Amino acid sequence: MKRLAHRVLFALVRISIALLRPLAAPGPRVRSLWVGDPVLVLATNARAERLNDVAADSLVFTTYFVTDAFDYDLSRWTRLPVLGKSVRYLALVWAAHRYQRFHFFYNRGLLPQLERGCFNPDELDLLFRLGKEIYFWAYGGDVRSQERTRSLGHWNCCSECPSPGSICVCEDDRADRNYQRVFSRATAVFSMGDMIHYTPGSQNELYYWPVPIDTAAGERYRPVFPDADAEAPLRIAHAPNQRRFKGTRFLEAAVESLAERGVEVVLEMVEGRPNDEVLELFRRADVVFDQCLIGFHGYTAHEAMALGKPVLCFLRHPELYLLAPTECPIVNVTPQTLAGEIAALAADRPRLRRLGEAGRRYIERYHTPKQFARRLGAALEQCSPAGGGRMKPLRVIPR
Repeated sequence: MKRLAHRVLFALVRISIALLRPLAAPGPRVRSLWVGDPVLVLATNARAERLNDVAADSLVFTTYFVTDAFDYDLSRWTRLPVLGKSVRYLALVWAAHRYQRFHFFYNRGLLPQLERGCFNPDELDLLFRLGKEIYFWAYGGDVRSQERTRSLGHWNCCSECPSPGSICVCEDDRADRNYQRVFSRATAVFSMGDMIHYTPGSQNELYYWPVPIDTAAGERYRPVFPDADAEAPLRIAHAPNQRRFKGTRFLEAAVESLAERGVEVVLEMVEGRPNDEVLELFRRADVVFDQCLIGFHGYTAHEAMALGKPVLCFLRHPELYLLAPTECPIVNVTPQTLAGEIAALAADRPRLRRLGEAGRRYIERYHTPKQFARRLGAALEQCSPAGGGRMKPLRVIPR
């Protein structure tokens, strides 16, 4: 029934687009749409692209507790009886008429998935035939699969996964099939961190998690560096959205073992709360714990460094995964080394201050919207007719 309904609605989409196409007239600026899961960077990257004189918007069909700061939030419409089922199809007609450039995650676009974890092939083929620029950006679960993840070594995303198939694409055959389909139609595909192992032929030099440190006249991410002379217990902040993937139990065990040794550490956590509350927790902390299993940092680490906080995180191959790795001050930890690193930081408060200041400099130098916009503009220029029309990978990582 789902596929039958899709075929009927998609046929109406094609007819509508064909009727509207003669009315489409290119404007003076490129129009670009960022679509996908309602994560913070979706809206931030759209705003960054505007710095390149592109009319860029962000669009989501659902919102999480983290934020609802998107240009188009259609979640209210998708909840309507009857009409809600067709909102995505109507959005595709509107977007195909309005935009020349589309940015997606690998697992979904405007239309519903026909297969779990896979981009709708009809939408992909339609946009390709219409001559749209189509770009894909990995965020994690949209490309990670079990066999390849385990091959990276211990620890990894599968080490403590409580429900295979619910968070990541998981099945290697399905992930490969989806990626090959996307790669054959995309103008360019992008990846970074551990995700480069799942996206052969991707462009891996854009590092697309910028932090808008100028928001609210700089107040939102105003740095609050650790006190080098503090004598109070070390305060660690942690904001897990998925405890089993972040290694939260190892952090809790490390704090308990340190307490038994007389090392005073206070652990504060928030879960399922808006981003504003997470940032407030980070401001009060001396250290922020990101994760100790995945092998690459999340956006949390960038926000923490922007606030001037040292970050604890497992980086499997920092020299391969990071932009300017020698300047990135993230403290690399595993479950085995976590307690020792926390104890060392608790005993060296001046080092906390130095790490916090280095983190803020790192974000200012490499991970602001302005810096990302510069990398993005240079990369997409390759996709212009003068640039050859399709981007070539700058750094290929074998599987």
